[in-house]
Amino acid sequence: MNVTIIPPGTESAEAYRASGAWGSSLISKFLTSPRLANAIKTSAYKEPVTAAMRTGTYFHQLLDPGSGFDQLHRCGPDADRRTTIWKSAEAAASAEGITILPKDDWDALHRMADSVRSNPVAASLLHGAEHETGFRMAYGPIQLQCRTDILHRWDHLADLKTTTDLNDFGKSVVSYGYHRQAALYRWIVHELCGKWLPFSFILVEKAEPFHRCRVIDLTDEFVAIGQSEVELALVDIVDRTTRNDWSDHRDAESVAVGAGDVPRRPVAARRARRSATRAGVLRALRRGDDARRGTRQRAIARARRRGTGDPWRVRGGSHWPHARGS
Repeated sequence: MNVTIIPPGTESAEAYRASGAWGSSLISKFLTSPRLANAIKTSAYKEPVTAAMRTGTYFHQLLDPGSGFDQLHRCGPDADRRTTIWKSAEAAASAEGITILPKDDWDALHRMADSVRSNPVAASLLHGAEHETGFRMAYGPIQLQCRTDILHRWDHLADLKTTTDLNDFGKSVVSYGYHRQAALYRWIVHELCGKWLPFSFILVEKAEPFHRCRVIDLTDEFVAIGQSEVELALVDIVDRTTRNDWSDHRDAESVAVGAGDVPRRPVAARRARRSATRAGVLRALRRGDDARRGTRQRAIARARRRGTGDPWRVRGGSHWPHARGS
């Protein structure tokens, strides 16, 4: 398949989202509601920007040396946003094309960034990486795309995630389809370079006091589940694109459900599938498997080539546990 590289800085995030191509987030939306996914894809509906989304965007920009974060953002006055002091500062910054952030948010973002940089594994993945590189390829009548937070050509892929609790990341993987994201990104990049690159998540807590950071790799088993879900979704997406039918599942049916009519077996099957999915995530978080060891060896090799030593080595000669830097 013909894959197009979108170099960093050549396409804005807004243009990327409005491209009409299918990415992992849009595929996840499709699995919930084909109608909603199509409305987002065609710009008939624009998703509201939440505070969590803004925090994630600022955090990505702060860690990207080429984003010009300091030129585009400024710490606001230590004052309530309803006060004249704040409003005057905001108006002055806006006139210069600058966004001001509340002091608490500004300080938290920089503490989060410091936490990532102080994690030896995360720091190794950040060092010398390309940020926000896009990829787009044709898949039958549709286009697929991904945008990598961190890319080492053609050695490693990584994605930055902010979270409220590192220990609950397994739930986030299931809820937001991060296993599908890892599978789709690896597949598209493989179509370009011919290699199945390892994919890591760099997590950092938004919560005080420590903003813990950890690097997580999903197991091969769990990424395979994501790949299967992506492939099945794409079969349906291609079919609906051909028929131009984006009705939601069972929209045309009228179903009366009574207490004795609850389909117990399908519910049990769904519960079993969710349990298996969660179990796969927990195994990814708790055990040091081959993918995780491979990530460690590659990071060490990069560090040694730079002459900075073993990024896992800590005081006393011990090593970071396989959870990798909390």
